[in-house]
Amino acid sequence: MTPKNLAHILAELSLTALSIASVVSLERLFADMSFVGRVVILILGSHLIAAASRRFGLGSTTAALVSGLAFVVVFTAVLYPETSHLFIPTGRTLESLGTDLSDAWAIYTDQSAPVATASGFVAVLGIAGWWLAQLADWAAFRLKSPVESLIPATSVFVFGALMGVNRHEMIHGAIFAGAVAAVLLSLRAERQTREESWASGGSGRGISTTLRVGGTTAVIAVLAGVVIGPLVPGAKDTAIVDFREITGGSQTRTVISPLVEISTSLVEQSNFEIFSVAVDKSDRDYWRLMALNSFDGNIWRRSSKFDDVHGPVGSDIDSSVHRNTITQTITTRRLGNIYLPAAYEVSQVADSAGIRLEYEAATGALVVKEQDQRKAEAGFTYTIESAVPDFDPADLPADATAGLDPSFVAENTALPPACGENESSATDHCWPTSVSDLARQITDGASTDHQRALLLQNYFLDPSRFTYDLDVALHENVADIEDFLFQVQRGYCEQFSSTFAAMARSLGIPARVAVGFTWGDWDEARGEYVVSGRHAHAWPEVYFAGAGWVAFDPTPGRARPTDSDITGLQAAQFGVNDGTNRQLSSTTDPTPTTTRAPAAGNGDGATDGSGLSALKDPTQQDTATGTASGSDDNGSGTRTPVMILAFIVAALFAVPVERSIRHRFAARRAADDSSARGEWAFDQAIASLTLLNVEYRFQETPYEFESRIAREWPQQIPGVHELMRAVTVLRYGQPVDAVLVADDAAAASEKVIRYCRSTIGRQKLALHFLDPRRVGPMS
Repeated sequence: MTPKNLAHILAELSLTALSIASVVSLERLFADMSFVGRVVILILGSHLIAAASRRFGLGSTTAALVSGLAFVVVFTAVLYPETSHLFIPTGRTLESLGTDLSDAWAIYTDQSAPVATASGFVAVLGIAGWWLAQLADWAAFRLKSPVESLIPATSVFVFGALMGVNRHEMIHGAIFAGAVAAVLLSLRAERQTREESWASGGSGRGISTTLRVGGTTAVIAVLAGVVIGPLVPGAKDTAIVDFREITGGSQTRTVISPLVEISTSLVEQSNFEIFSVAVDKSDRDYWRLMALNSFDGNIWRRSSKFDDVHGPVGSDIDSSVHRNTITQTITTRRLGNIYLPAAYEVSQVADSAGIRLEYEAATGALVVKEQDQRKAEAGFTYTIESAVPDFDPADLPADATAGLDPSFVAENTALPPACGENESSATDHCWPTSVSDLARQITDGASTDHQRALLLQNYFLDPSRFTYDLDVALHENVADIEDFLFQVQRGYCEQFSSTFAAMARSLGIPARVAVGFTWGDWDEARGEYVVSGRHAHAWPEVYFAGAGWVAFDPTPGRARPTDSDITGLQAAQFGVNDGTNRQLSSTTDPTPTTTRAPAAGNGDGATDGSGLSALKDPTQQDTATGTASGSDDNGSGTRTPVMILAFIVAALFAVPVERSIRHRFAARRAADDSSARGEWAFDQAIASLTLLNVEYRFQETPYEFESRIAREWPQQIPGVHELMRAVTVLRYGQPVDAVLVADDAAAASEKVIRYCRSTIGRQKLALHFLDPRRVGPMS
């Protein structure tokens, strides 16, 4: 390898390392580093595309277009593979990305670092990482400006330093400084070879000398900064200007709605254990996280002020209310946010395994102290006592707000401004008066607020009006409330609880939304309730003067065990009116969060570091690449057909590759759950039956589908009856050995798949696998 090539490759590697170092330094913004792997893949891809474009002689414009196309494919493959077709984004991809970015923005504006690593944050960092890497490469190797090439990574590093917590700052500073030095040295060496400033035969020694001397100096400087810097007088003093105070300081911890944080669990119904509760079996309850009491027409949220807690805690329930004390020992495993589950309301923290906790009586929220979040991530065990209220309906006042502080009532009955004549709740986030009219109509004739709350609750529980359905949109804004009430009339707990609370407020009754989990599955051997993602739940709470916050539950098939006197409902965990009839398994934790990426400068007026303008004669030869720098097309004419052919071949084989990746993702999620394995086997058989032009209709039961197969296909298909029987048992029955039934479903599905493939022949099967219109479940 020639000295020129070596210097150029070293410069490229150094610039890539700098980009990675800047992104890794953002771990100070997050509770964990789970974002790093995916973002680093995107950064590596960006630098590889930039390097390949230069080596192919592509001009800046053409290279930018190629990078844009590559970004779409790589970004989708890394972050949203399950929503894509051939790694090309679909409507589902854009919808998922939009939801993630919206949630990320809400968290960024409401929550201070460190926050959980939500999908939206990863998407933002991936987008920023890709294009900032492109800018850095453009500045370094096209503008020939070392200083300009440092701006993108430096922007990211400074952003993390200003917005992040004081964690590993010396390590990140040393790594970043070392990467900057490596970039400057390698670009200087690369420029020396380009300018051929060394005597013939001596360029290699010149590069070696430059790198050796400069590298030694850089290492000494970095070590001096790390070792001596903290010893300088005043180094550890409080900053003259603390930029974190701009976002509200540490007095208030503003947290995004847990509806956002656990919405994945609400929908994906993960069967993986999140936490367990060692408690007397009869003391089962909803394990509550917190409550949201502010509704802006888009989302429920609350800015909370927590106090350190150990031992007895304050109460937000009237002292006259009778309570039952229960002791819980809770072990967290996959709980991804700062909230800790507990029966409402916590009365005492007995032990927290050395993890410092905080509590807010107004919302009943028990959280991990910010400084101990990382310690708590791996899971820990805490013991608490809860004084669970036992409300008597006779003690509830007819007027829920009688004697209450007007400011409290105003805060907990607030709604967006009513929609004007030309306004729409969908676009203006105003309050639709039609919803208030319906609330009054439902409660017409009631004489007390308790009766009004019951009438609202029972309105949603009427199966002739509403259906429990997980396949609805993941938002709870007022436009969705209108659609939910008057058109769709399908939803899950988030829609039911949000709509109930908003309608109660429209009647002047204080209401909010609580978030947490139902009690879970009792494990006799462990003596614990085991709680997984499928137990995630949200429910409304109504405030009554002289009592406190009282839980109702308008979600079909859900009811808290301790509130039957108030709600008239018997304890229940799962929907009896579940329109989807499905059990899904997911590895997604109920965690979320995101952050904004800084904008980079445009690099106008860049210089190459020597004071000379970086603009060159359009015909000047770039000695590092052997191509004309000023032309967008020169040197690429003969390569264009080859590149087009390469893209066609890559697209052709992307279909089976995409299928294989999708298969692995889905199979991995289904591996640990018998119901999910059965559904997975069913999906594979359905996909194979499309080879015979037999399409499944989602409203059919397995046996109905079997009957239609017999009518539409002249021959008996092996395995169909056994598969439909096994899936029916897993869906609707309670098999003694679910694992065995799932094995039967898998074996039957294989029979169906083999028959379908052998029937259509190898040629048609090959075309089927390569057909991009067939991208979906493996068949």
